[in-house]
Amino acid sequence: MTLCIAWTRKNKRAEELIMATDSRLRSFGSWDCNPKIFTFSRTDCAMCFAGDTAFAYPMMIQLKNTIDANPKIKSRHQRLEVFKGIVLNILNEMLEYKSDYELPAVSFIFGGYCWHRQEFLLWNLKYQKGIKKFTQHSIDFWKGVKGERKITFIGDYIADAKKRLIEKLKANGKLQSGDFEMEPFEVLRDMLVEGQKSADYLDIGGAPQMLKIYKSLNTLPIAVKWKYDEVEKVTLLGHPLSENAKVSNPILDPFDLKLSNTNKYY
Repeated sequence: MTLCIAWTRKNKRAEELIMATDSRLRSFGSWDCNPKIFTFSRTDCAMCFAGDTAFAYPMMIQLKNTIDANPKIKSRHQRLEVFKGIVLNILNEMLEYKSDYELPAVSFIFGGYCWHRQEFLLWNLKYQKGIKKFTQHSIDFWKGVKGERKITFIGDYIADAKKRLIEKLKANGKLQSGDFEMEPFEVLRDMLVEGQKSADYLDIGGAPQMLKIYKSLNTLPIAVKWKYDEVEKVTLLGHPLSENAKVSNPILDPFDLKLSNTNKYY
């Protein structure tokens, strides 16, 4: 299974939308190198999933194919909110061609930067058993605090992740005011590290994967350093790269949160 988190991050330089998740898929065992964040040829948005890959992977691939075949969507001419509706329609139309009825045990986070509204938008797409369709739920600003925080979770251990996030914000003096920085990522990282040493988080694992969405209407996967059997590797969207692999993406140290391999465009 999965723990996916998406949030708006602000610092002195910029504002961005970040998606982060683990890299584990489970069946008869665990498989810790799998992509769960997907980008499109339309570059102002991205999507991640939690749940049954028998549903998630065909749906994500079909979404990518549909976007590639439609120049109007791919060019970002259609507003992000309109495109979200197209995504929802594609998911529901695919269910019409399934011969047996099985509940789609999968949910999605969809988000990006809307050029029309000049803001980052986030939605949860979840299956509603009563109407037998996926529906969208808009993620609004976090209520009761000073600042404009947007965050959403899907997958496993959500209550635990939220509790950890609140404790971290308290410790940093940011619970009632301020913006998110990398605190949600730190929560995911800590849970993955603890899962390597105990049986508390068996449903998540592998390296954390991360993608950023910018106001420039571009996405950028961030490579992350991670240890496998005490050997540190650079991973990209969950994939541990070989020592000879060349990666142009910025590389994040998950513990000091510093970036290397950056260039003048970042």
